[in-house]
Amino acid sequence: MTSVLNVDTIADKAGTGPVGLTKQEAIKFLVNYDAINQTTDSSLNQSTLTDNGTGDFTSAFTSSFSGAADKVFFGTVWNTNNDGTGTVSDTRFMGVIQTGNHANSTSSVDFGSRTGANTGGNADAVDFSGTYAGIFGDLA
Repeated sequence: MTSVLNVDTIADKAGTGPVGLTKQEAIKFLVNYDAINQTTDSSLNQSTLTDNGTGDFTSAFTSSFSGAADKVFFGTVWNTNNDGTGTVSDTRFMGVIQTGNHANSTSSVDFGSRTGANTGGNADAVDFSGTYAGIFGDLA
């Protein structure tokens, strides 16, 4: 026998908020940051983003993680600083890293955007039109 569940909204027991995810791994933090224009284009579980300088950012979470180190960070960039008119540079690596500017935290993450070293020089911190970061892990 096949069952079908058709609903418009699933809410918590009180009917006032979203349901919590349990026994699942779903992304718990996500940000799309335009560092050139210093705007957050979209985010999930982010209360604030601080632009600390070229290619250096700190995001504070709306809901904290259960552990400072028990989470997986990932990131990437859109290789442009002018919304797609041209590329930033032709390098071996462009990406987002979790920086070690502060100790791991349950309530925020430090991350940065970088270009890799090439024959012309060492790796550099760079602002991109699209800096994407996300975290998998358990919320507190």
